[in-house]
Amino acid sequence: MSARDHLANKRTFLAWVRTAIALMGFGFVIAKFQIFLHILVHQQLSSTSLLGGVIMIIMGIATLLYGFYEYVEQEKELKKETFTPRLTPMIVYTILLTILAIALVVSLYVSVS
Repeated sequence: MSARDHLANKRTFLAWVRTAIALMGFGFVIAKFQIFLHILVHQQLSSTSLLGGVIMIIMGIATLLYGFYEYVEQEKELKKETFTPRLTPMIVYTILLTILAIALVVSLYVSVS
């Protein structure tokens, strides 16, 4: 266990944080743009676009929480000087985010049709 290992773990966590911020920011932009269009051209508010923004924000929050979980677990393993890759949480996380993304695409497609 070296400082290099802990710093690498911290850099990985910061990458999770950057990804979460990007997802939440994009979700915020989607929702705010829909509200902006409503105000600017009196276009009816589309609950689908707002839902899309909310889904992106939820994906960002989930990413942040999962990144923190991974950081804490890897710190524990670094202190014990044992490392075992955890595939199951990553697979579950990937499947959940994929389902949310597909729901977002379908909801946006339905609103355009």
